[in-house]
Amino acid sequence: MRILLVRLTALGDIIHSSAVLQFIKRERPDIEIDWLIEESFREILEHNPYISTLHSINLKSLKVDRSWNNIQSLLSQIDSISKKNYDLVIDLQGLIKSAIVSRLISKNTAGFSFNSAKERIASLLYRHHSHISYSENKIWRNFKLINDILNLSISKSDILHKSAHLFFQDTSISANGKIIFVVGSSMEQKNYPKEKFLEVAEMLQKDILVVWGSQHEREIGEWLSNRSQYISLAPKMNLDQLKYFISTSSIVIGNDTGPTHIAWAMNIPSIVLFGLTPIEQAFQTPINRVIKSSSKINHRKIDKQDYSIREIEPKQIVDEVDIIFQKLKAGKDGNRESKKGDRSSETGRNHHYDR
Repeated sequence: MRILLVRLTALGDIIHSSAVLQFIKRERPDIEIDWLIEESFREILEHNPYISTLHSINLKSLKVDRSWNNIQSLLSQIDSISKKNYDLVIDLQGLIKSAIVSRLISKNTAGFSFNSAKERIASLLYRHHSHISYSENKIWRNFKLINDILNLSISKSDILHKSAHLFFQDTSISANGKIIFVVGSSMEQKNYPKEKFLEVAEMLQKDILVVWGSQHEREIGEWLSNRSQYISLAPKMNLDQLKYFISTSSIVIGNDTGPTHIAWAMNIPSIVLFGLTPIEQAFQTPINRVIKSSSKINHRKIDKQDYSIREIEPKQIVDEVDIIFQKLKAGKDGNRESKKGDRSSETGRNHHYDR
């Protein structure tokens, strides 16, 4: 059986969605999996052993170039993908654009039901449907869809004990066990104030690296590094380098955005800061935590006037860091005692937060 998973954007959602791959292959090794992604995010899924073919299209180009030539080019790419004759196309995104692309590739499509999809009309283009509340945890929604459509039995406990599921090739830039700050995002309302990041650094008194992907984020990083002996600006990196860089850090602290969520994917400790977006966009584990402001969230209609992330106190973040590090230390100490008592025991060695 050959299937195509469609998740075009955004970076954080692609990262979360890709967690399903290892479990599909575990339960159905006979299934060959391809993936369709937006061209600008291609690097995040490259080198993934669970993906046979990674297709990419530049659908975003339609925002700036709606010429017939560009439309024809995109349709030609989609037509080429359709010639793979997939047994099933699963739209993990639930948007009209992803549903149309899925339908153009195959008539045998699957996705979220009318009340489950982000854009309800998208569901009309699917032959098979999965029913789950839109306000449910976003990572679990992906797994529920996969379970329903492929008749699998992946549990939330399985997700807690997943293997790292992003893969890299370029290992030239390491964080060397330092803390990482992710200071930017796609929306200013999602950004924790730089002044409070500075307070966190001064309270932690540990070496910190600020990652950046835009000039604005670089300027924030420079502002922070000029005011704290603990903070340095990380070098410019592509997504492949960033995956490795984050995998070599001790903890990632940042806004609700793709680079912060890479930590969860790599089984690296993290604290995600939420204001106007729902905490259901993260899957919490003993070492991957969230801190949410006091604002109320409408899952289907984000309040773009919500700047409540600014309310989060630096001490809340520092306290959470301490708790996570204590858990890690306890886990390591427990493993040492277990090995002393029984060298042959395998108990705990594959726990998802052992490092």
